[in-house]
Amino acid sequence: MPRSKATAFLLSGLVVAALAVGGYWLLQRTAPDTCRICQRPIHAEARAVIEVDGKREPVCCARCALTLQQQEHRPVRLVEVTDYVSRQPLAPEAAYYVEGSRVVLCDRHEPLLDQTKHPYPRVFDRCVPSLYAFARRQEAEAFAAQNGGTVQRLPELLEEVEPRP
Repeated sequence: MPRSKATAFLLSGLVVAALAVGGYWLLQRTAPDTCRICQRPIHAEARAVIEVDGKREPVCCARCALTLQQQEHRPVRLVEVTDYVSRQPLAPEAAYYVEGSRVVLCDRHEPLLDQTKHPYPRVFDRCVPSLYAFARRQEAEAFAAQNGGTVQRLPELLEEVEPRP
């Protein structure tokens, strides 16, 4: 009798372990991709790919990539951006960018609170002002007309982050 109890206990433990591993696997498969830089979800219409130290990785938006370059003073290359309308990959040099619109997908929804439970005023947010890529100038201009912001090309954006002599 004691041997059957030990076997049942061992099998129960294996079942619990298998369920835990399966649950963890499922959670990892269904969790949204997260930006390594700002820890925010990567939205399909704003996704970008950067290259840092020879390694490519997805980030939440082109603004996050440009801010990283500016803060760390090391080369960060924007390899790919996503067309806001079609959600298709796009070469950064071919895109038209809308900067500073009222649409901010990377915005934090929960306020940061101090010890007295009062919200901190936002002084800096690496993903603001928003920056979205478009394949066609007409689509970028229509988006800017509806949501605010200015239409720019990549060289104008890079002027902001490149060191000046």
